[in-house]
Amino acid sequence: MESSSPPPSYFSTKVIFILFGVASLLGWNALLTELGFFNHFIPRMKPYTSFSFLNYFLNIVFQFLIFCKRDLFSLRFQLIGGIIGSIVFLILIPLSTILLGKDEMRNVIITGGLVVLMGFINALCCAGFFGLAGNFPLEMIVALSSGQGFSGIAMNIIQYICVFSISSEDDKGFIIQGIIFFIVSILILVVCLLLLLINFNKEYFQYYLRKSKMKLDSKTESEKKIKYQSENEKKMQSENQIKIDYDNQNKNDSEKEIKIESENQIKKQSENQIKNQTEEKKEKKILNFWELFIRVWDLDLIVLYVYVVTFALFPNASINQKLFGLSPSLASNTIILIYNVFDTSGRYLVAALKQSKKLNMIIAFVRSILLFTLVFNYYCQDGLEWNVNVTSVLLIVNIILLASTNGIGVTMCFGLAPSQVEDEYKGQAGTSISFFLIMGIFLGSCIAFGTTAIIDTFRKPIT
Repeated sequence: MESSSPPPSYFSTKVIFILFGVASLLGWNALLTELGFFNHFIPRMKPYTSFSFLNYFLNIVFQFLIFCKRDLFSLRFQLIGGIIGSIVFLILIPLSTILLGKDEMRNVIITGGLVVLMGFINALCCAGFFGLAGNFPLEMIVALSSGQGFSGIAMNIIQYICVFSISSEDDKGFIIQGIIFFIVSILILVVCLLLLLINFNKEYFQYYLRKSKMKLDSKTESEKKIKYQSENEKKMQSENQIKIDYDNQNKNDSEKEIKIESENQIKKQSENQIKNQTEEKKEKKILNFWELFIRVWDLDLIVLYVYVVTFALFPNASINQKLFGLSPSLASNTIILIYNVFDTSGRYLVAALKQSKKLNMIIAFVRSILLFTLVFNYYCQDGLEWNVNVTSVLLIVNIILLASTNGIGVTMCFGLAPSQVEDEYKGQAGTSISFFLIMGIFLGSCIAFGTTAIIDTFRKPIT
């Protein structure tokens, strides 16, 4: 007999969800953190701008398919396949970059193609883990969202260790740094995969996954009961009719044939009725999907806009600015670290804030001012030639605001969406947020080409 109350939520379970969050974005964060590595070998590709666009192109296609077709991939396949795929591509992408070296055209085509294909893997990871967490209490949703922030921080720390311990003055230095960085990233993913395999069938996970299916199952059982009763009634009617016919009419072969034909017609009608009910059920499932979309459309659009603004400015319009006289590679890594720390802080802050769509909407639109202030900081730095310390402080303030409001926005949307639907649609509500998040990243990456063009009109090379 199934438990009617959830098993206790232990601290270790929250840690597991944090690590699931790490796994869900580690593949992308690894590439983002090592953009300097790719820029060294294939500068013509402009990785700081093009990688986001390329990676999220195919990501959107598969996120849309997963979003529309609920049973396209099982949850287990999305989670396990996503992590294994991330491991494979974190081997193939840097390996192709290193082996092709300065053969830029072939490197652009092959490495670029691999980045595009990795979009499918990222779609599995995001849809799978967002869908999983949507079935659980808010504290687990916040834990997973925070883990996504920790994923970026972990990549930055590993990068710092590589930069300070290994010189990157030539190709060999970049290669050694890259190999160490990606090996450590892969080992983290392996640990997350093992945790997933160990914990997926545990009672705490299965309780909430069963709960999300309970209503659908109960609907299915009631439908089966109605069909069974309907068939029995028709059967009894048929038997009674046969008895009456036998009592009132002579038993001859022609009459038996008529009765058999009558029974066959009743059976055929019953089969047609069952077939029609099955078709109506399928149609109802599609209708429920669109009803779900209508219920969470406002949160979908909020998370879409939040990420459009973020990726219009980050990474390219942010990490190439001067920072207190640091070297370009160290400055960019520091800016990314600041972003990841405050993005994670924003995700944790949601647990202390009141869950409010109105507040989230206000935050999402007020942060639009950063589209002006971050680009203007470039102009102050290179066009007006302000003191680098002043522009560095302004840059840090902008990054803190951009990152913290991003973390608040996505986690609040992610936490509110499942609460607006019935239990059986909570996982799908989480998947819908994931889809519009990816759409926001893609559109923001497209807009980033425009912000980069504006910046290039007054930017001076960083020395």
